[in-house]
Amino acid sequence: MLFRSDILMDRRDSGHQEESRRLCDLNRKGKQELLKPVHHQGAQLSEQELLPEETVCPLCNYEGKRRPVITLQESPQVRLLACRCGCRSASRMPRPEVLRDYYARYYAAIDGTATFDGSDRFARHLFRSLGVTPKSSLRILDFGGGVDATISRSLARQFTANGTDRVEISLVDYNASCQRDWGAVTVNCYQNVQEAGGEFDVVIASAIMEHIPYPRDILISLLNSLGTQGRAYFRTPSMSSIVKLAARFGVYIDFTYPAHVHDMGQAFWENVLPSLGASNNFSLIRSRPAIVETAFRVHPSRTAVAYALKAPWWLLRGSYSMVGGWEGVIARAGGS
Repeated sequence: MLFRSDILMDRRDSGHQEESRRLCDLNRKGKQELLKPVHHQGAQLSEQELLPEETVCPLCNYEGKRRPVITLQESPQVRLLACRCGCRSASRMPRPEVLRDYYARYYAAIDGTATFDGSDRFARHLFRSLGVTPKSSLRILDFGGGVDATISRSLARQFTANGTDRVEISLVDYNASCQRDWGAVTVNCYQNVQEAGGEFDVVIASAIMEHIPYPRDILISLLNSLGTQGRAYFRTPSMSSIVKLAARFGVYIDFTYPAHVHDMGQAFWENVLPSLGASNNFSLIRSRPAIVETAFRVHPSRTAVAYALKAPWWLLRGSYSMVGGWEGVIARAGGS
């Protein structure tokens, strides 16, 4: 026979369990919201929207077995495969028309296209990282710089503040639409790298290479567009290790497939020149965790997590990969 106090105790225990479950759910949702992508978001693709299974690495053309790292989507299954060259790529790529529709909807829904909190902060970092000496006239190729070349225009101001008289920016982007004259800076828009020409002092390809299903030819074109002593800056995600670890604790992190079809971390950038057969003409002069793209004043919690994840690399180096993003600077041979 149960007395009233027993009934109340049962109810109290049940209430505590329900409250505990509710708090756990809130905690899990909070973590998922904290790690939710700032810019792109993933989408589930159907069989008709996918190309057949990739049999070779899209970067180095290796035809051997590539190890699965994480699952990007189920039914139809798409996995992220790790190649010996360091590139981690989707096992199935979206069809070109699917990507065109995806990005058309993406650009229509946003105001501006810079994937960074504070273009001036990023520009100061670029100026220091590139180490290009200011001169009277300087040329910048901004590959994938959005509609208005926000980052490269900020970088141009760094050069003009340090002695450069004029900066010519060539903006290459599917959605490029920018006024030409900005005082000492001019911006010309192009649809591809070949149209933009060559002999650039600086090439910027920030947060773009991970979007290109078959990046080998583009990478080679970008490097070849460098002039004497020119330098190219690349920034790419290095997220798959974080996604994999989070999944073990029941936290889902959106890899943002099909927007992101590659994960390009330290191993990728430190092998990219041999993979492209470009070691004789170019050298990697900087390779490290990327600058944190969010700012404390805009995304305080997310920014704190980003700094915390990157910190162990400075002690553990290549044995630690959960850095979120990677950046590399490549110089034409003789220009380092």
